[in-house]
Amino acid sequence: MKPWMAYALEIGRCAIGTSRPNPAVGAVVVKNGSVCAKGQTQSPGNFHAEVMALQTASENAKDADLYVTLEPCCHYGRTPPCTEAIIASGIKRVFFAHKDPNPLVRNKSRQILENAGIEVFEGLEACQNDKELFSEIEHFFEAYDYFVSNKFPFIELKLAVSADGFIASDNYTQVAITHAEANKKNHRLRSYSDAILVSSRTALLDNPSLDVRHVEGNSPIKIILGLSTILPENLKLFLKGKTIVFSRKPQEQLKGKAEIVLLPSENFKENWLFMLKYLAGLGIHRLMVEPGKILLEEILKSGIWNKFHLWRSNKFLEKGIDVPFLNSYLKTPQEIISLKEDTLHLYKNNSFKL
Repeated sequence: MKPWMAYALEIGRCAIGTSRPNPAVGAVVVKNGSVCAKGQTQSPGNFHAEVMALQTASENAKDADLYVTLEPCCHYGRTPPCTEAIIASGIKRVFFAHKDPNPLVRNKSRQILENAGIEVFEGLEACQNDKELFSEIEHFFEAYDYFVSNKFPFIELKLAVSADGFIASDNYTQVAITHAEANKKNHRLRSYSDAILVSSRTALLDNPSLDVRHVEGNSPIKIILGLSTILPENLKLFLKGKTIVFSRKPQEQLKGKAEIVLLPSENFKENWLFMLKYLAGLGIHRLMVEPGKILLEEILKSGIWNKFHLWRSNKFLEKGIDVPFLNSYLKTPQEIISLKEDTLHLYKNNSFKL
């Protein structure tokens, strides 16, 4: 049987996109070896995950266990402290996986709950010593931690490269580079992201949907970044969900189809910073970028990114679009994860400081 915290994480994923700018949190109440209630963070001003679960549990919360992915809040904001609701419910033990980076909360909730006679377990111990689960939750909240500290989105780049160094076919016809297992991991990253970005060139050439298909979860906000390209209104990106277009052109044809934000400059770095600050104002914690060659080089040149997911496939294309500049910007990977047919190289940009 998987750890109870894994259920809480599954529920928390469903809050991505609706809880913003609050973190997406999941909670479950466990009694007599089974889940009797669950909850996820609601929209701002409404209840947090713990309160939603406790209200559903009602009297069953007495002497039960509460598993929650993030440290419960202990201060008054738009809603009362979750610690108050937990204490009043009669919960016997609380398990939380990740410490809240908010200084109003961090390390304070445990003390409050323990003073009320509630046993508290945190981190790996709260995940029943499941290291893989704990690591997944740490990654899940990585962008939230960064956003709280910097008031700026956490930027994750994703690129797939063939065994012979190509990222696309030479005529830009669609070709799959990675295999099923890697694709599932990429869609998991999409499901963790508040927004996903491509260039206007990629939007035209690939006509992607940028949705979440291979895993359960909400599809992120779709973002198109371009300068003067006029985008047709029949692209898949405009058919479902929210899309934001950052452009130097008004894009009148997209009224009613997308939000249009005019860029202030012809300079990429100035526009990149402008866009990121705009997204921060929307409460975007994690921005996933799936760049083509031109956008990738501009981003790497700017130095404004946090993490790079570089997939290296065992598949050969023989000819296509290469990225010869890649090794100039990426040195030693922080981590290498080998799958059956693809290998993920994870890079962190430790030199980027706001």
